[in-house]
Amino acid sequence: GSARFRFGDTAVVCAVFGPREPRFRHRELFDRASLEVVVRPRIGIPGPAERQMEALLARQLEHVILAHQYPRTQISVIVQLSCCDGAVAACAGNAAFLALLDAGVAMKATAMCVALAVKLEPEPVIWLDPTEAEEAQCDALISLSVDGSRNHLVSNLSSGAFLDAATWASCIEAACKSCKVLEAFMRMSLQKRLEMFLKPG
Repeated sequence: GSARFRFGDTAVVCAVFGPREPRFRHRELFDRASLEVVVRPRIGIPGPAERQMEALLARQLEHVILAHQYPRTQISVIVQLSCCDGAVAACAGNAAFLALLDAGVAMKATAMCVALAVKLEPEPVIWLDPTEAEEAQCDALISLSVDGSRNHLVSNLSSGAFLDAATWASCIEAACKSCKVLEAFMRMSLQKRLEMFLKPG
């Protein structure tokens, strides 16, 4: 399965291979599928930022995939960054989820990703899906993955200044609302795509 997702000028392409037999025996788990996530930058070789993104995506996808339905197999998720203009990790998370959906991998929930940028002075201001220029002006950057059905946080990746409890709670609340809107938009898009495929010739 594959998917392409875009936030503004940020675009990510994702491909899913599997469930299939693991290439290496040491990765085989007898009771469930093992998950492999690889993030490839637009240019050059992967660095620490890509490794952090892989960890974020692995936590998000492990939460939703029904891995016990595929024992002794491996699911590989390959994420290719195409254009980067802010909110890259969130864009990658949504592309990965849609690619799994396209591949027909069994999942128990929807987990959408959203990026937030926080400017603390003079008063805390939260920006959703910031551009690269907006990220440069902010004190903290956060990528949050939210389980829409249970309305709770699945994974997060943050950098920058320390946030107090009130600001952090505001970020989670904004992320939950944003993910609900995003999920509704995705459902509508997928429904249109399905109707197009099922339309008689």
